[in-house]
Amino acid sequence: MTRPEMLKSSQGQSSKMALYLRQGLRSLGLNLDQYRQDQLLKYGQELLTMAPSLGLSNLRDPKAVVAKHILDSLLVLSLLPTQGPILDLGTGAGLPGMVIKIVAPEREVWLVDARKKAVSFLHYVAAELGLRGLKIIHTRVGEGDSLPKQYFSVVLSRAVTSLDTLWEWAHPLLKIGGRLLALKGPKAYKEIDKLGHLKPQLFINRYDFSLPLLGDRRVIVDVRQD
Repeated sequence: MTRPEMLKSSQGQSSKMALYLRQGLRSLGLNLDQYRQDQLLKYGQELLTMAPSLGLSNLRDPKAVVAKHILDSLLVLSLLPTQGPILDLGTGAGLPGMVIKIVAPEREVWLVDARKKAVSFLHYVAAELGLRGLKIIHTRVGEGDSLPKQYFSVVLSRAVTSLDTLWEWAHPLLKIGGRLLALKGPKAYKEIDKLGHLKPQLFINRYDFSLPLLGDRRVIVDVRQD
């Protein structure tokens, strides 16, 4: 492919992504200003072009990137506490924490991952988007990490591990009344039952969503212990 052809292809992908993002935001009832939309699109372009080669995403279609990465991450917005630090555990390419930071830049967001490629990608994207106050930590949670204990209002996690393991990793990091919000698919029901059996003292809520543009089923599990 010649350089003009590559440029034309990239412009076409960007136009498609912008259209899909507008449609998805309307479906979610979110009214983001143009600057934040542009930031999401820049991030989406990096997910489309760089993340697959780094092993951080297998999506190469603009619609899939917008729906399964950006819009999927935005589903959690309505469940976040209004204040307090947020930790995205096993963030990978920055999902959902990078998306949260883009649309709510005033929030304190920590992105944590054990993979050097993921951390390098996150630093690159944060610099490209000019995101300030975003903490990117290279560590493996639960294995002598230096993360502050009983500090976070919410721990987020998307497609990392089973719910019972997530809770074991998350609860030492949560302040009293803090919550684990785990972004899952339909298989979450069995994981909820298992965690409820193992930890009957926990408060566990489940929120079901339909993914905009695609209609895929999504489940967000809200776990807390007073």
